[in-house]
Amino acid sequence: MWQFFTSVESIFLILILSYFAVLIVALFLLKRDSKKSLSNVFKCSSYSMVLVGVIFAVIYLGLWYLISFLLVSKFEFTSSTILRDYGIYAFYSLPLASALYLVFSVFGAFVEEVAYRGYVQTRISSKYGYVVGIIASTLFFSFQHIHIFQTSWIIQFFQTQFFHVILFGIFSGYLFFKTEENIWSVFSKHALLNALSFVPIVVIPAFPFAYYIAEVTSFTVMILLLHFLPLWNKDHQTHQKASRLIS
Repeated sequence: MWQFFTSVESIFLILILSYFAVLIVALFLLKRDSKKSLSNVFKCSSYSMVLVGVIFAVIYLGLWYLISFLLVSKFEFTSSTILRDYGIYAFYSLPLASALYLVFSVFGAFVEEVAYRGYVQTRISSKYGYVVGIIASTLFFSFQHIHIFQTSWIIQFFQTQFFHVILFGIFSGYLFFKTEENIWSVFSKHALLNALSFVPIVVIPAFPFAYYIAEVTSFTVMILLLHFLPLWNKDHQTHQKASRLIS
């Protein structure tokens, strides 16, 4: 169907609408299957979890650029970074295309976290454990990113972005678990990283595996950091204190 659209503005509008449909389905399933009400699912009793997500987004980006620099990768500045994956499409207004891209990036992050962490991971984890839940949500999340524009784009996606999306999904799933299924922690991290794709820098790897080294090292450090930090949300801490008082 994409061949009938000639402007990137139309592409983004269609993507936003398709993600809206995914959100409606995810909310319906959450309301039907979750043991919590939607108000509890989206409850934000403290902004500390939002801050946690923001901090991890900044840490990841800083680590990735630092490791790429140490690996002698080449940095180039460009004005078309945000639309690089849509270069085969003409667009009429760069400001409009950029604005729609930003809306899609932030809204898409919210929809994906609600659908794949909020519903899929929670649902599967309750039956088979959090490890299986993280793996399942990561797979669903990864394949969501295959926007079928043309065959060459799909091949390029599996050669480059798919590896990043898999690691991104695993870390997000673990962050969701560590923050006691707080949707705002994973959303803030995801949305900020999507928005930061506006940074007009393209990194050209110094050698074929430099990209993979930077990705694996960055996410490994993040997972280790997350593992050793006591990142429980306020509700969990309140519950723990109440349990101690009762005992």
